[in-house]
Amino acid sequence: MNKGEFKNRLVKYLEAEGVSRYESNIAKMMEAEINQNNCFTVSYDNFGSIIFHKKSKYPNAPKFMVAAHMDEVGFLVKGIHENGQIKLSSVGGLWPSVVIGTKAVLINSNGKRFNGVFGHTSIHIMEAEKRSKALTMDDLYADFGFFSEQEAKDNGIEVGNVVLMTGETVYLDNPDLLAGKAMDNRAGVCVLEYIAKELENVDLGVDLYLVGTVQEEVGTRGAKTSVSLINPEFAIALDTTSTHDTVGTIKGTTVIGKGAAIRVKDGGMMANPQLVEFMCKIGRENNIKHYKFISMGGGTDAAELQYAKGGAITLTISLPQRYLHSPIGLISINDLIDSANLIAQTIKAINADVYATIFKYK
Repeated sequence: MNKGEFKNRLVKYLEAEGVSRYESNIAKMMEAEINQNNCFTVSYDNFGSIIFHKKSKYPNAPKFMVAAHMDEVGFLVKGIHENGQIKLSSVGGLWPSVVIGTKAVLINSNGKRFNGVFGHTSIHIMEAEKRSKALTMDDLYADFGFFSEQEAKDNGIEVGNVVLMTGETVYLDNPDLLAGKAMDNRAGVCVLEYIAKELENVDLGVDLYLVGTVQEEVGTRGAKTSVSLINPEFAIALDTTSTHDTVGTIKGTTVIGKGAAIRVKDGGMMANPQLVEFMCKIGRENNIKHYKFISMGGGTDAAELQYAKGGAITLTISLPQRYLHSPIGLISINDLIDSANLIAQTIKAINADVYATIFKYK
């Protein structure tokens, strides 16, 4: 897959819809593309995570799992105000201020779509003491043009309906950069697809499992269910991470344009040091841009992947993204391709002997 093809595929994933618990649309897109040549066996766990398996022809091949979550953050209808405006419950970690005044889309239980706006009080009529305070979820609502609670109900609006953030795809003048909705974690999904294309015709020394997980944004739940089925020796999580290269951010390591970010530690995982150094060596040998960092906060699917039966050799490859968990996030295409190539080359370099010699505890 060349850079142009990769970018086009990413745009398709960005513009698809898949809030946590409603990821099946993304899974079907992945299945149609990744298994185009029938090189993988496809299955699902009972939560909806999709698993692509390419079996090694070599005996005693260790299992190698790479997981990217498919879900995006969003909202559910929590209730209806008397005036017809919609109360919201966040799905995933959201700062309400980033969505006020932007387009909202509600999908009712019958599949009918309603366009609206994430509402807020105009600064002109806001109480003075509220102007300097951050918006809370209780302050946020969505306005779909209903004038009463009954009108909303008559249109099939009910508790649990999905409300989506929207954000157009933005093509910046720099062709390496792309911005759009749901970059977290459709960027990771697209990297997973790239890895599949790179390895589909390669004789591997590992049993390869590429997994699109569900419900990461609400507690890494799909990682927990899928890893329990696979029980890999190796597990890599693919996910976006915040950058420290914009005005006002605290100092940190991750930035746009430096390549694959190898996450050494975060709130839920400490990476296997042998795998970290092995991947750095692979990066140097193949001229793949990469660096190590310690996350300032948050976690990834790796927090669950590490608990495969008996434990898995685990780390996260992070994809630096500006404006995380907002209607539009920005990434570097080159960073994503570097990350894909680093993982693909690592997978090619591992077999039963390498596992036994370098990684297995004795």
